[in-house]
Amino acid sequence: MSVSQDSSPLSSRHGAEPCLVGFLKRVLLQLPVPPIFWRIARFLSVGVVGLAVDSGVFWGLYSGALSMEVARAVSLSLATLVTWFLNRVFTFAPSGRDPVRELVRYMAVALVAQGFNYGLFLALVRFDAGAHPLTCLVVAAVATAALSFTGQSLIAFRRPKGL
Repeated sequence: MSVSQDSSPLSSRHGAEPCLVGFLKRVLLQLPVPPIFWRIARFLSVGVVGLAVDSGVFWGLYSGALSMEVARAVSLSLATLVTWFLNRVFTFAPSGRDPVRELVRYMAVALVAQGFNYGLFLALVRFDAGAHPLTCLVVAAVATAALSFTGQSLIAFRRPKGL
């Protein structure tokens, strides 16, 4: 169940809101910003959640018994599933595609973006031996955000012609 967010960038799906939240929404909606701004803001917010999943799972697995490379591959995969679901619900208007087909398109874009992310992470860890792996993880994730947003907007969540 997706909600088009472009017409109401701060809409609530839960009905009544606290007074402060309603006030902040009214103020923010008065700002002269284009709808793409709100989509990017939602995308980055979802990205923060994905980064929390990625780094939390990575650190848990890496602190355990897994190698850094395997821990990052697992954490990145789980974070990608979480961000697909959240972007589908909060960030992008409904694509009109079957959710499974949409997920396949999302994963194709994610494979390219996260491949870049993973490669950059490994390069940062290898070339700066003193860098903490979580710092490298965050730097790689931030560097990948624009590539990911562009690909997901143009490929995964773009509405098919005729819809």
